[in-house]
Amino acid sequence: MLSKGLSYGWLATRRRLRELLLPAVTTATGAFLVVLVFGMADGIRAQSAPLGHAEQIGRAVVLIAITVLLVGVVEVAVATTRTVAQRTRELGVLGATGVPRRPVVTALLVEPLIASVIGACTGAALAGVSGIILGATGLAAAGVSAVGLLVGAAVAVGVSVAAALVTSIVPTYTAASRPPIRSLTAGG
Repeated sequence: MLSKGLSYGWLATRRRLRELLLPAVTTATGAFLVVLVFGMADGIRAQSAPLGHAEQIGRAVVLIAITVLLVGVVEVAVATTRTVAQRTRELGVLGATGVPRRPVVTALLVEPLIASVIGACTGAALAGVSGIILGATGLAAAGVSAVGLLVGAAVAVGVSVAAALVTSIVPTYTAASRPPIRSLTAGG
């Protein structure tokens, strides 16, 4: 039954791709920053060493980058809440026809998961290309680390997916738990 929820979620997501554009772009922007910061982390530490607090400055820069990424993921959560509100009747019909809660929640979580993965992967890829160009042309004074870019990409995608699921589970579970009669009479 879970696979049917995933299939239904995929079909619904394909219909609503236009609504996922802003959350994906916002997540991509955050991922871009995270990957570049990780790629340039060694250079940032080296340049901040004369100030005396290289490790603290490096951690602060990473924290700021991850905060920007989380802002993008919050946009994914807002889009999920909006989606659930727009699909109230659909959820009521699913509940009234006996579809269990678990596949409904799974179907609703496909959308934020896809938005966060597409956004994070796009941002990470663009940052990787930009980092390579910056390193090759010498525009990044301290250089860009390929390992840092890969670690940054993994962190960006991992944080995006985890945060999107964590922030989206409450509205989806709440919507799937409503009695069908309430969903059907609520409009939508």
